Amino acid sequence: MFDRTQYVVEKKLLTVLTLGETYDIKDVNGNLLGYIKRNSKFWFEGMDGSRQGEIRDVGGAYEVYDARNQLRATVVWAGGLGLRSSKWQMKDPQGQQLAIAEGDFLGRNYRILAPDGNAIAQIHKKWASTSWQSYRIDISRQGFDPFLILSYVVVDISQQVTVYYP
Repeated sequence: MFDRTQYVVEKKLLTVLTLGETYDIKDVNGNLLGYIKRNSKFWFEGMDGSRQGEIRDVGGAYEVYDARNQLRATVVWAGGLGLRSSKWQMKDPQGQQLAIAEGDFLGRNYRILAPDGNAIAQIHKKWASTSWQSYRIDISRQGFDPFLILSYVVVDISQQVTVYYP
């Protein structure tokens, strides 16, 4: 699942009965690769049902664990406008910066940048009805783990507030 440079993440609409949320992870041709699931926490799940990683919310920071339950990164708020930050920093377990996600004013587009300022990836959200329904991820930098980029999508999902209009 984590061997591509382009992904689409789409929210499944019929996840109410499972008491959680499920997002499909697909390639750009629509082929299903795996899932992001959410109940009291988030996890990545392969097509065979195996757990491929987990994201834990630890008091405003997000710890990213791989399939072997090894801490790979921590994502922390790095500032921005308003209550919802437009910047999130990713650090390795030793505290060294791996990347920073910078969002535009509306939070529709994110650029993932390396510490040297060069682009790693872009994430674009698509709006449907009253909530974000899908993400398009394009990874441009060779050697950066797609698992970590997809973890930024999980952080964004966890920050969403559902808005209802009368």
